[in-house]
Amino acid sequence: MYHKLTLLVIFFLADLNFISNIVSNCFLMTYTLVNYATFDASYSNAPGWRPTFKYYNKWLSLATALACFVIMFALDWKSAVIVVGISVVLWLYVYYKNPNVNWGTSAQANTYKSALNDMHRLQRIEDHVKNYRPQVLVLTGLPCVRPALVYFANSITHGTGLLICGHVLVGESVKQRSVMASESYKWLRRRKLRAFYDYVAANSTAEGIRALIQTSGLGKLKPNILMMGFHRSWYNWSEVAMEEYTSALNEALDAKMGIALLYAKEGFDITTVVNFEKLVEDNTHEGNDQLKSAASADHVVPLELKPIEDPEVQARVRLAELFETGKKKHIVGEIHVWWLYDDGGLTLLIPHLLNRQSPWDKCKLKIFILAGQDPVAAKKEMLSLLEKFRIKADEVIPVDMEQPPGREQTQWFDRLIGGLREDGPTRNRKVSGLGVIRESEVREFGERTSKQIRLRELLLEHSSKSALTVVTMPLPKTNQSAIFYMASLHALTSDMPATLLIRGTQENVLTYYC
Repeated sequence: MYHKLTLLVIFFLADLNFISNIVSNCFLMTYTLVNYATFDASYSNAPGWRPTFKYYNKWLSLATALACFVIMFALDWKSAVIVVGISVVLWLYVYYKNPNVNWGTSAQANTYKSALNDMHRLQRIEDHVKNYRPQVLVLTGLPCVRPALVYFANSITHGTGLLICGHVLVGESVKQRSVMASESYKWLRRRKLRAFYDYVAANSTAEGIRALIQTSGLGKLKPNILMMGFHRSWYNWSEVAMEEYTSALNEALDAKMGIALLYAKEGFDITTVVNFEKLVEDNTHEGNDQLKSAASADHVVPLELKPIEDPEVQARVRLAELFETGKKKHIVGEIHVWWLYDDGGLTLLIPHLLNRQSPWDKCKLKIFILAGQDPVAAKKEMLSLLEKFRIKADEVIPVDMEQPPGREQTQWFDRLIGGLREDGPTRNRKVSGLGVIRESEVREFGERTSKQIRLRELLLEHSSKSALTVVTMPLPKTNQSAIFYMASLHALTSDMPATLLIRGTQENVLTYYC
């Protein structure tokens, strides 16, 4: 009864002309939106837009929408402002409520059309070193099983460059591709990682990686860096597995892609503890996660894990949490860059990009260079070069690579390859399908190996306590076996903190000009 009396009082006291203006403007607003919606759907050129009205014209719809909107304010500007305000509030409610419904709107069609047009425009633009961006193909498998590798690659691109998580399944069907892609994209979006997922089914790992290198991306948006994790268990790999691993590097170089190997003593694979049921369940609430985290740029979504008892897997999870972007905590320490060869500047650019964003932005940047005949002149030249490149380094340190390696590290390397040599104590390796090092290549690459042992000596001396070490990666030689090359890479990473081995394509990625 009280409510009825209240409504009657409001009715008698209200200005009926004003109320009628609001009602009229509500209808005009509806006509405006309907006409604009038909124009927008027609303008998107979506194949699904097939109007049946014989005399339909998209420009007439646009003109009608504008006329209705103008008439609203001509009728009564106060009521028009109120109606527009109500419409905006309703739109914001639907936008932030984010219902799990696919409307099939013309906005989706326009997004596709705009992206396609931008791709064609980009294709007509000639490449220039000033506009170089790292575009990374990182071999992760499912992104959720190697999160540390995904987070580290994202620290390089950070949403401004292409990032593709590559996945090779050997001997599997492509039937599950859509499901795996859907869940992977939801996992990436919930963590605000702007990355793509690419899946390939192949008869071998090498064939799958070759397919990813050749087909990933579109037009100018194609990867220019191949990133992989460096496996700690290479020692027990079969000869075929080692050949596949090193052939991936050669395939990338042949495709004019830079290569990057990330080593971490903890490893990256946490497949055994991923709770896939919880992951799928959390992915279904993706919209709610975005709503809760909208107000916080530092929102961190925890990994979906089972109870962990294995200390090695616990260490890998901690590594992933350490590398995760978008959090308030920062890695404290130093990034050491060992720029030993001119590879176009990629070895300098990647640490600089890491140092600009969390979690690496609080780290000091130290650069180690070859001393040559005059260390003072080499340091001065490097400081001048960094100033021209506009790369800020906290310290430049020349090192002497011409000295022969010490006995301790030489003996360490001899012990490492001792059990891998064809005349070594474990001669049954070749019978078991495991790789062996030929005596001829030990002699052929003796001087090269000595330099790498010397580099290991310097790395342990200067960078064993760094947060991240970036080293110019030696390339595999024609007559060098895969296992000998893997042993050489192991010498640069063993007993070290997180280490990134990088090699560019000799094409410049840095320029003096802004």
